Amino acid sequence: MLNLTTKNISYMALFAAMQIVLEYCTKIFEMPQGGNIAFSLVAIILCGYLMDWTYGLIVSLVCLGLHFALGLATFYGPLSVIFDYVLPMILIGLTSLIPLVKWKDYDLPIGIVIMGILKTICHLISGWYAFQTPLVANLIYNLPYNIATIIVCFVLFVLIYPHLKKTIYI
Repeated sequence: MLNLTTKNISYMALFAAMQIVLEYCTKIFEMPQGGNIAFSLVAIILCGYLMDWTYGLIVSLVCLGLHFALGLATFYGPLSVIFDYVLPMILIGLTSLIPLVKWKDYDLPIGIVIMGILKTICHLISGWYAFQTPLVANLIYNLPYNIATIIVCFVLFVLIYPHLKKTIYI
């Protein structure tokens, strides 16, 4: 349930700011036509799991708008905007709908893997329809950075989440 208190709005602003700052760091590893190892997405995922999926979704949409406003996203046409930006950010915002799996002392975010795969499919659809890229070339371009994003976000989440869970009270 969405409860927009000053405290919750402040947390959302902090997660959005963290995502944007980290996004600038991901630009170092950017592919020629866009795409990068987007470890910055962990901020949105953490927001969703710590607060609730509704907050994660709002933060992802705010970050999406900021990406375009700050020049972090590139407009290649409406299909590219939908499949490279809007749908992937919505999926990342909804990651926390998939419950964490407890394994030993760890909370494993299986949602990162599932939503990461769906995000990759969105990028493949964009490559196919928006850029007319053949399937093999599309896979060669998109899979490496998307798989790396899934792995890095998964590891960062497992390392950071337990500490934030103890300090952030919603």
